[in-house]
Amino acid sequence: MKTGIYSILYAVVLNMAIGSCFLPFIFLSWKKMRQVKTYRIIGLYWLLSGFINIIDLDLLNRFINISAGVKERLNCCYDMLDTPLALLIFASAVSGRQRKQILLVLLLFIAGEVTLIGWKGYNAANSNIIIGVGLLLAILCCITGLVQYMKKMEHTPFENSMVFVYSALIFDYGSYLILYIFSLIRDHSDSKDSSMVYYTSLLLSAAFTSMGLWGYGIRRPQVAV
Repeated sequence: MKTGIYSILYAVVLNMAIGSCFLPFIFLSWKKMRQVKTYRIIGLYWLLSGFINIIDLDLLNRFINISAGVKERLNCCYDMLDTPLALLIFASAVSGRQRKQILLVLLLFIAGEVTLIGWKGYNAANSNIIIGVGLLLAILCCITGLVQYMKKMEHTPFENSMVFVYSALIFDYGSYLILYIFSLIRDHSDSKDSSMVYYTSLLLSAAFTSMGLWGYGIRRPQVAV
């Protein structure tokens, strides 16, 4: 593929991926969606993802000069918030003992983050530890959610929408885990091919999540969760 065509395709995927991140939050404009706590957290999760990735847009950088230091601090905040928000989604989607277990893991993860950053500050090594552990926890929760779904013969509209969310997140985190492993083996952090894989997975994950929320929104007026 010619470089020019590849650059155009990359720009299209980048813009579509970032735009798709805002769709779950936009769905909260429906009252029936806002009434479900889990959807509010999902909307916030994807809103944060959209904002942290929007700094890569060339159009934004033409009007706002975002320094490397500011980007690094924003990425630091995002790395520390990403997994806790994901775990909060999983916890809010279940009940009983399973919810308590996930909340305990969430608290332990936050405590670990604070201790690690407070001890040695935020650096590449600490970032790799936080991201690596977070990826494994998120993927494990996604797999658990999908297994619990498949064990049931009948499902509520909320459960049907959440299977889209779990599938989207496991695809997103799974793709990121592959990129993370390769970045440890060889430095691909600045590779445009790696960025292409990242934004493609982000686009598909956000779109798949939006499909699940849309399916719930058009079928069910309200469900207390």
